[in-house]
Amino acid sequence: MTVPVSDTGRTRRFAGVRRVAIGADHGGFALKAALIRRLRADGLEVADLGTHSPAPADYPLIGYKVAAVVAQGRFDRGILLCKSGIGIAIAANKVPGIRAAVCGDLFDARRSREHNDANILVLGAETLSGAKASRILGAWLRTPFASGGRHERRVKQITAIERRIRRLRR
Repeated sequence: MTVPVSDTGRTRRFAGVRRVAIGADHGGFALKAALIRRLRADGLEVADLGTHSPAPADYPLIGYKVAAVVAQGRFDRGILLCKSGIGIAIAANKVPGIRAAVCGDLFDARRSREHNDANILVLGAETLSGAKASRILGAWLRTPFASGGRHERRVKQITAIERRIRRLRR
């Protein structure tokens, strides 16, 4: 379900982020619902790409759905959740153009954006309270990429690796 972006100007604090895709397997289902409420309260447009119940769901499929729409540019950023965050991050990072980072604290969230230009935040629902996950999400959304210098050079190197792999597969 998608909600229109508010014109309150509140989204300006999120460095150009207006549209966010979010997904979780059954392990992250409850936390996902809380984060969606927070994102919408912040005036962001949110697409919930599943799962839509606490019944068992396969994280690779959900990780791919979110990663694909972010890689296509249909959403500015993505958020993924599973019990640990690890499995769904591995799946998302298989999509060219995705830099999904598992973040367990504010340092990880800020660094993943500043240094790596992470475009998908991955949270481990089993290890984070709702309040801590919300703080991590806020820091991640507010932190811009420190473009230029060594960080930009390294992100470009990652992109070049992706291009080489695509050529090898042809």
